[in-house]
Amino acid sequence: LEAIHNENFIHRDFHSGNILFDSNDTYKNGKWKTGDLGLSQAVNNNRLSNNEIYGVIPYIAPEIFKGSKFTKEADIYSFGMIMWELTTGCKPFNNIKHDHSLIYKILDGERPKITEDTPECYANLMKSCWDPDPKKRPSIKEI
Repeated sequence: LEAIHNENFIHRDFHSGNILFDSNDTYKNGKWKTGDLGLSQAVNNNRLSNNEIYGVIPYIAPEIFKGSKFTKEADIYSFGMIMWELTTGCKPFNNIKHDHSLIYKILDGERPKITEDTPECYANLMKSCWDPDPKKRPSIKEI
């Protein structure tokens, strides 16, 4: 994600299913890579498709459901959901249907419950990635 953002691109569909492990990579014992760049686009791309909503509901930032354009900050929200998934081994909101009701819950500020054994610094970073105000989310460089 850092490489994508450094090139001034937005992934727009960042979730755990798009993180791939390349065991053939000569870097140590393999390398993690971000895949499925089919919906990616340049930050300054003003195509109308930038307002269309794509992706997996739990990983989509709330502002996107409100009609805002995809941004690097929306990718960071998705990154926060992946962080939660790493602490639990479960996909976010895996126990409820992914429909308009979930979208309304996300818009109302609902986020997955952070487990008690999550280190405080990790939980704080995760929550900052989920901040309802995209401007308050950390950049990928800060992460």
